[in-house]
Amino acid sequence: MNVFRAAYARTNGDTGFTLIEMLVAMLVLGALGSIFLTTIIGAKNSATTTISEHNINEEARLALNRMSRELRQAIGVTDVRNPDGASYDPSAVTAITFAADFNGDGCIDGVAPTPAPTPAPTCQAYDAANPETLTYCWGGSSSNKQLYLIPGTLSGSTCQVSGALPILSGDVTAFKLSYRSNQYLYDANDDGITTWSELDQAGLPVGNNDGQLDQPELANIDSVVIDLTVASADGHSQSYETQVDLRNLS
Repeated sequence: MNVFRAAYARTNGDTGFTLIEMLVAMLVLGALGSIFLTTIIGAKNSATTTISEHNINEEARLALNRMSRELRQAIGVTDVRNPDGASYDPSAVTAITFAADFNGDGCIDGVAPTPAPTPAPTCQAYDAANPETLTYCWGGSSSNKQLYLIPGTLSGSTCQVSGALPILSGDVTAFKLSYRSNQYLYDANDDGITTWSELDQAGLPVGNNDGQLDQPELANIDSVVIDLTVASADGHSQSYETQVDLRNLS
């Protein structure tokens, strides 16, 4: 009996952890580790998303500022593809061609206006590196969803022509151009906006009632609304809209 009690006393006084205590400690540490890891991953994903949004916003802002700045200097819109309206196709090639006297010589690409003003301007020679007729073009649902700047007019059915330069690194998943006029007399539905379609339906002298945005409607277009959606490589997308008033119409 005395031997048993001595052995029991020594065993009962040993230091250390029991199996149950170790299992409980492992479960607690595992839970804390899981919470910590989840927090770290969440913070990393949040930072990545914030950076992606910032990069998209900055890139789109620069592109919209460039387009707005150039359109404000336009003396007129000369051609459009896939404008807003009943026949608008969100997957079709969309483009706007305009002319602007960027060098201030009174001419466009070295050619004096007709009829020539008095005194006649002294035209600087055409500079291929600095054209004054530009086209912004988007390829629609093609595999290359880029927004291009093209020197001159768009002669083919695609934006990927000689001299075309993408102005955004991200994919442009949507691009729509809406055309407005300050000829409020022809605002048929009294919503405060005169669209090119309302000009067209009004007939001469502001439209020709052919269902197309061409002359003479183009001569009465005073502003362009740009709707743009950009997607980054990680799949994040952002939409933007701005209205540009054409201040230098001839």
